[in-house]
Amino acid sequence: MRYHLEKSLQELKDEIGRLGGMVEESLDKTFLALQTMDEALARDVIIHDDAIDHAESNIEKKCLSLFALQQPLARDLRMIGSTLKMITDLERIADHAADISELILRLAPKPQAIHPDIFRMAEKARNMVGRSIDAFINQDMETARAVCRDDDAVDQLFNELVMHIATQIKSGDRSVEQLIDIMFIVKYLERIGDHATNICEWVVYNETGMHQHLQHPQENLEETQQD
Repeated sequence: MRYHLEKSLQELKDEIGRLGGMVEESLDKTFLALQTMDEALARDVIIHDDAIDHAESNIEKKCLSLFALQQPLARDLRMIGSTLKMITDLERIADHAADISELILRLAPKPQAIHPDIFRMAEKARNMVGRSIDAFINQDMETARAVCRDDDAVDQLFNELVMHIATQIKSGDRSVEQLIDIMFIVKYLERIGDHATNICEWVVYNETGMHQHLQHPQENLEETQQD
């Protein structure tokens, strides 16, 4: 019985890896489309979002089957439960890639200059996602904690870009509608970083049995002490 469970858990990890690869490919295409305002590439991301949803659904069914038909130990239960949470974050990351691609289609007919920090933010968020997937599959807590620390840089860029875009809107020098679309892109990038952080929190939960909010750990510590 244990052999079959171990085999099923390894197959589950393999499927997570495939889903992660699909999400990473979606992000890569999205960010390339953003750089080049490539409408065909953006449409490709949107079309293939259904395949990512289908892969997530298959993993979810496998997890529920393991709960029902196998005899998982406490550690196995944590792995299966955290997988259910993790694949939801992956699916949301893919959704945000599709959301950005939709905005690219709106921006492409009359392209505006994109602030270079948006591409820096996209690169950092993409890096966080890739490392978070690796950390989950390899149960690498050190990498998971490092990814969470990196989210501060993404948040800092988000705050700076929102202020910059707000200033442009007030100046009236550019199309307000397009600036708002660009602001939404920045927001989606910030959310992608948050989802990568969530994945890493589940890595720590897998190893420790405790779910900790690792984003802004010093702030969380201070709040705990005040409570």
